[in-house]
Amino acid sequence: MPGRRPVVFFIDDDLDALEMYEIGLSNDGFLPVITRDALSAASQADAIRPDIVVTGMHLRGATGLNVIEALKRAAPVSGIPVVLLTGYSDPTIDRRAHELGCAAILMKPCTPDELGQVLRQVLTTS
Repeated sequence: MPGRRPVVFFIDDDLDALEMYEIGLSNDGFLPVITRDALSAASQADAIRPDIVVTGMHLRGATGLNVIEALKRAAPVSGIPVVLLTGYSDPTIDRRAHELGCAAILMKPCTPDELGQVLRQVLTTS
């Protein structure tokens, strides 16, 4: 994607994490768009049309699985790859995320550099 910064739509309810990833991903050549509003993530993604979506697992009013499901049901954005960022190691969550079409699952703590590497890999293979 020479000359164009990939747009990353990042959903999490932790403001400190959002700010850290926003700065780190910006410095790594991405254009992050952040939100704490998981309930309107699909409509926001439709308006933003990001290249990739990153969502936390435990969000205010929803889970990352709810977000993935809503995105995959929304026709205009259903093909956008989604990465789940979670602090919980749970095979049930991992299995369900993959069933819903999640492209990758990363465990917290995860540095912005590590996330950037995974995002590039997913964007290359999607």
